[in-house]
Amino acid sequence: MSKKAAVTSKGAGGTTPGDDYGVELESATRGLLALNVVVLEQMEKRVGLAPLRALQALDRLGPCLVTELGQALEMVPSSTSRLSDRLAEAGLITRRVAPHNRRATVLELTDAGRAVLDDLVQHRVDVFRHVSATMSASNRAALLRGAAAFTAAYHQLVDHPAREGSDSR
Repeated sequence: MSKKAAVTSKGAGGTTPGDDYGVELESATRGLLALNVVVLEQMEKRVGLAPLRALQALDRLGPCLVTELGQALEMVPSSTSRLSDRLAEAGLITRRVAPHNRRATVLELTDAGRAVLDDLVQHRVDVFRHVSATMSASNRAALLRGAAAFTAAYHQLVDHPAREGSDSR
């Protein structure tokens, strides 16, 4: 199951006690989402969203085949190959023949590719600092606790999705 499917899958039974909470949480996190959108829009001017997604996937996967990157991005092989060609031409990744199969290509981030991802994180950190400086210490602490708990729950869901038909209590 893909991460997208793990997150968007809805259990049988219709509404749950958390339905209202989901609406409230969506509303409460619009500022966080807006901040990330602004940062991504600025990065898009530099590298584009598809290349940025590919760099992030390569960072998670490590050196991998073009087909593996395509699966991670849910892209067809020809599109993934063209995207990796552009990233290699820009010096953001390397492409080399796979040692086990001369017809396969291994992709890997370069230092320049990692620098793009580091810049993305640093830009978000800077903007988070700027906005959170206007919050009280107790609100900042509460936000950190809640965001950390949410991130842990998200990773639990996407890294260990419940099997279809199993009890996911």
